[in-house]
Amino acid sequence: MSIRNTITEKIVLPLSDFVLDQSVSKHFRFLQKSQWWSKVEINEYQNKKLRELIKHAYENVPYYTELFDSLSLTPNDIKTTKDITKLPILTKEIVRENMKNGKLIAKNISKRKMILNGSSGSTGEPLQYYISKEAYSFNIAANLRGWYWMGYRLGDKYTKLSQNPRNGIVKKSQDWINNCYYTVSQSLSKQDISNIVAELVKNNVTVIRGYPSTIYILANYIFDEGINGFSNLKAIATTGEILFPYMRKKIESVFNCKIFDAYSGEGGAVVFECETHEKYHLTAEYAYTEFVRNHSYNMEVGSGEIISTDFWNFAVPFIRYNSKDVAIMSDENCSCERGLPVLSKIEGRDVDILTTPSGKSLIVHYFTGYFEWITSVVQFQIIQYEQNKIVLKLVPNDLFNEKEKDKIFNDMSVYIGDDVFFSIEIVDNIPVNPKNGKRKFVLKK
Repeated sequence: MSIRNTITEKIVLPLSDFVLDQSVSKHFRFLQKSQWWSKVEINEYQNKKLRELIKHAYENVPYYTELFDSLSLTPNDIKTTKDITKLPILTKEIVRENMKNGKLIAKNISKRKMILNGSSGSTGEPLQYYISKEAYSFNIAANLRGWYWMGYRLGDKYTKLSQNPRNGIVKKSQDWINNCYYTVSQSLSKQDISNIVAELVKNNVTVIRGYPSTIYILANYIFDEGINGFSNLKAIATTGEILFPYMRKKIESVFNCKIFDAYSGEGGAVVFECETHEKYHLTAEYAYTEFVRNHSYNMEVGSGEIISTDFWNFAVPFIRYNSKDVAIMSDENCSCERGLPVLSKIEGRDVDILTTPSGKSLIVHYFTGYFEWITSVVQFQIIQYEQNKIVLKLVPNDLFNEKEKDKIFNDMSVYIGDDVFFSIEIVDNIPVNPKNGKRKFVLKK
């Protein structure tokens, strides 16, 4: 490692933890060791963390106190992960309702130890909830471990492509300290693409992080224009959408480096490809993961919905939470010899790219990012009926009014462009897909 890498990892990261009242450095050191545990050791650790979580939830979280009592259960009835099916599935609707009435929020944790967190709403239903600073720190450490598998080291120069502007002095300061070049890419017009690629070449970064659809569009432009200048690039980090094989092939060919795909969801284990690219590894130290198909629980192989139990977020416990995402569980071992459980494929983040008549590409995660903090909207869905006709369906709550609607309409109109007939439709409900039970937030018709 370089001197900057050493200083950032050994001095800057612990100092940042002290200033922000976090514990990333401690958890990162732990995760660097635990990844090599045996499956037996991981299972023992999960059982220990589960007992701690269940005891805390029953004693300090009203929702779980009432739930256990209604089922005639006590914390002693759930000692291992095999016992966890005694509890019902936690849904997004239950979380939203019990966040509103406060029953899902721990009584014994100060709000100063909590962070308001938001789900981007990959099913068209954004969600806000609290996460403890300890859980927040562990998640950062888990992501950092995944990045170290790519060959990245703290202090390396990297670019983060995002749909949302970077706000706040703390985040901007962290970007500067971490050598991060934060780039906003919302519409990806031809001029936007040209500007972003120019910045990538200029900065000559080690890692590019972003949604597969965004990086795929950039790769096509770079290929068509015959652009070079990525000699320092070690890896492409993708997340948030399905990485299709054709995307991987094109991106890796253009940038001449490997993609490391990742997945994460509220209340669940971060999932990363390792350096072998054979499997996706679950952060089993953070959460216990079940797979459900046709009401068959604890599957060990095959495709199923991801059910997560978060060991660390004592502020708002997610116990057996159904993210509605789908993955394929594998019973095979990865040649990297890590003891972490593995997935062979992520199936549940299929996201389309909408294209306007002028050729502008609309990245759908702009919409999810936008509605993440709009508390007056319960559900949303974008439908492109024709290339020049887009409808935004909204399911509002009591906080919604005409002023809010006008603001959303104006913001969306600017983003989409004046060559599209755009309208908003207020509806009572957005039906789920009968095949997978999910509400797609973008549809092409």
